[in-house]
Amino acid sequence: MELVLIAGEGRDVGKTLLGERLVAALRNRGLRVGVVKHVHHGVDYRVKDTGRYLGAGAERVVAVGPSEYMVVEKKRLGFWEAIQLLNGPDAVIVEGFREHIDSVIEKGGCTAYIHRDGTIDINPGNKEVHNIDEVLHVLTELVAAKKCTITA
Repeated sequence: MELVLIAGEGRDVGKTLLGERLVAALRNRGLRVGVVKHVHHGVDYRVKDTGRYLGAGAERVVAVGPSEYMVVEKKRLGFWEAIQLLNGPDAVIVEGFREHIDSVIEKGGCTAYIHRDGTIDINPGNKEVHNIDEVLHVLTELVAAKKCTITA
């Protein structure tokens, strides 16, 4: 499985924008893509009653819609456990979890770190780029060449 972790210096630096564009680019190449997003202030539930049931004490809520479902559990989940929940897509895009950058690199994954000044460091190769289109191209090529393969 290819894994790209996108982190940055705080909020509003473009992590989600880069992640969305990378997912679309990889899907256009025919890859199945999963995403793990770190949220600091709790999950934004699309089904309001889900939060009400959790607030009432439910440990797990399954919300089922016409073409999707969501499972919410009151349980702390580790970084690598979250990735395993995706059931083995071709590529995983992770937003946040900057404390795991070193472990992702150690396991063979790729990382993109966005600085406030707009520069983005891409590992492997320690490339510094200044343009989101160039970053998208470099990351897409790294994934396609299987340079982001994790050994976890």
